[in-house]
Amino acid sequence: MAERANVWETARVEYIARRANDEKVNLKELSERLGVKYQTLRNRKNREKWDEAVPPPPKKKRGGQPGNTNSKGKKNAAGSHRGAPPGNKNAEKDGAYSTVLFDKLTDEEKKLVEKTPLEVRAALEHEMKILKFREHKIISRITEYEQAEEGAVYLSAMTEIRGKNSTTMRFSDSAFKRIQSLQEALYKVQGRIAKITDSLRVLDESATRFELERQRLDILRMRAANSVDVDGVEPDDLTGVEVEDEK
Repeated sequence: MAERANVWETARVEYIARRANDEKVNLKELSERLGVKYQTLRNRKNREKWDEAVPPPPKKKRGGQPGNTNSKGKKNAAGSHRGAPPGNKNAEKDGAYSTVLFDKLTDEEKKLVEKTPLEVRAALEHEMKILKFREHKIISRITEYEQAEEGAVYLSAMTEIRGKNSTTMRFSDSAFKRIQSLQEALYKVQGRIAKITDSLRVLDESATRFELERQRLDILRMRAANSVDVDGVEPDDLTGVEVEDEK
């Protein structure tokens, strides 16, 4: 009974967390993944009013906070100053969305780009390896946060507000919040892994069909030239071969 209760609590927490991030939740997919009945999950969601437990998005105030003097003495965009030099990446948080400037790449980065596979299967397999590595890292981090002490907090950002009385604001995350973010990233990685797996399966089926068709045409050409008599094998025998889908 305790294990079953944990399943429903996991379903409720995941549903609320994903809806709080403005993400659509497929109850059928969720029920299959957790090994519970779809209709039961749907009934519990409505009976326990999970949607009402979803926190509203935080309201954002425009402009700086009272007493903020960060822009004091600076020109606005209309009368703008020269700004940062070309190639500057002061505002970049990570490398995911950075503009690639090939003339700015290091020798090691250039070698990495040159080694990137371009052939379809090789590119898919290359991406699969990267995704599986990311999946492992994310799961490891989730496990780490799940084992954290109750009430543990983690520093996420620091902001210094300069003025008459300078102060530093620190923003922290709980282990639960970090697990939610990591689970969202994990869903995306695993979704991409599933798509690549399907693409590789289609490539394998196409290669098999191509080879069978090549053999059939070879037999037809040899018979047309009266160069060989292939006993026991008809071209139509190869045409009718079905490639079994791997499910």
